[in-house]
Amino acid sequence: MWFNEFLSKYKSGISHEFLFYFNVKDMMDNTRNFFRYIDDEFIKQRNFGIVAFYDISRGLTFLEPAMEREFIKIAGNEVANLFHTLPSRIFPFIDIALRNTKMALFIDHAEKIVPAGDIGSMTLEERMALIWLSEWSVNSRISAVGSTIFMLADNLAGISHEFLKSAYRIEPILVELPNEAERKSYIEYLLKDKEIKSEISVDEFAKLSSGLNRKSIKDIKLKAEAEGVPISFDFIKEKKHDVLKKEYGDVLDFIYPEIGFENLGGMEFAKTYLNKNIIEPIRRGDLRRVPMGILLCGPSGTGKTLLVEALAKASGFNCVKIDMSRILGQYVGESEKNFKKCLLGAKSQEPVIVFVDEIDTAFRRGDSGDSGVSRNIFSEFLQFTSNTNNRGKIIFIAATNRPDLIDAALKRAGRFDKKIPILLPEVEERAEIFKIIIKKYGIETNIQDFLSISKLAENYTGAEIDTVVRKAYEIACNKKEENPVITGPILKEALKKCRPSTKDVQFMTELAIAECDDIDLLPKKYWHIFENTLK
Repeated sequence: MWFNEFLSKYKSGISHEFLFYFNVKDMMDNTRNFFRYIDDEFIKQRNFGIVAFYDISRGLTFLEPAMEREFIKIAGNEVANLFHTLPSRIFPFIDIALRNTKMALFIDHAEKIVPAGDIGSMTLEERMALIWLSEWSVNSRISAVGSTIFMLADNLAGISHEFLKSAYRIEPILVELPNEAERKSYIEYLLKDKEIKSEISVDEFAKLSSGLNRKSIKDIKLKAEAEGVPISFDFIKEKKHDVLKKEYGDVLDFIYPEIGFENLGGMEFAKTYLNKNIIEPIRRGDLRRVPMGILLCGPSGTGKTLLVEALAKASGFNCVKIDMSRILGQYVGESEKNFKKCLLGAKSQEPVIVFVDEIDTAFRRGDSGDSGVSRNIFSEFLQFTSNTNNRGKIIFIAATNRPDLIDAALKRAGRFDKKIPILLPEVEERAEIFKIIIKKYGIETNIQDFLSISKLAENYTGAEIDTVVRKAYEIACNKKEENPVITGPILKEALKKCRPSTKDVQFMTELAIAECDDIDLLPKKYWHIFENTLK
């Protein structure tokens, strides 16, 4: 896919200088790395006279000795002693070769040569390299002789933004992680010798390896061989977690849900909606019904985060959480770089749920006080969440107790299509929550019907009911250290000692109801409020 994009732009004459980024260090197919793939599929078919490589650590090298001799012949004998020098000294000679013979130039680690940041903060060396690389993209002589420049970088945000200005013709090409079909093909190639046992099918292996590149998949196979164990679900999950934490752990939280809808008391409207509009349609392959994003609104402690985890488990989707405290950095350009890496990491997990807690504080347009960082990140997030190609593959879910503070551009249809109120549990729901929490902690109880207890817990959130249950267990232990049992009187005593502490519950409830745009997502007791707003 990335190669087709490159080839199309090259053949159409859009550019002769390309910036390949993200998964550039991976195998491009079963056997070839990036250079070997380009060499076989592009260079050998076009009679390039010189194929050269440059990076700061190794300097300028060539594919063949004859090409080095040809380069010296064109650029002059004095260049022979400059191959291992900085760009400011070797680039003028490379410029001569690019303009006078058909040359393919590979520049690795481009972000180390022209790093992101304001031009004013760049060193003189970096500015000179930036000028050469930018000017090459618009040099008609270079284009006329057929020279092509391939720059490689791990992260587009790590490159000077000057590269992407319309005045230059440097074309960025995203090299994505392998999709499921590509992973399956590679896994079949790795396992064709049948020297290692596998407890799962190739199809299951391909699904479980989402978010991994081919090198990481190969590492799983090699580690299984080294440890003398078969490839299994748990083995892949453990190794995958290690890889993802190493690659994206600095900018993303990876959530591995342990609870399903059956472990959640209440929220029937929300669970029904998520089941009918996400889980079932995706299983049928009908993505038209799947929302681009969902905004969960309601008081703190009502279970918004738990609902996201339960959805992840029920749907089988991967789940990641964006934590802005990990994104924001102290250096110029660092925050934007981290955020781009965060979004690429999230996308690599397709199908995935991307969760943002307290979105009202996480994403704002910002002002000049932070040098435009907040505005840049906000703009990037808007663009990413509105990409309709992500429908059914990336589901954004955000939680807030203050939807009134969220920018209107974030809440519009096409980004967060549905606003679901997650409100205080009703009496029957509280009874169910008591029962589920006691079961979760494995506490003994002789209470058969929690309804009478739940009537005493009006205005308690799910989190506060959890606190009450743990307090009841504490009281039970004080009465009987061995085999403590929560009885009705003990639970009532705990309720008296643990008052609901959530602040502004009524205010947050009203905000959530006002934000809701679908009456089917509201309990009937609130329908009159919804209907009054339509009059």
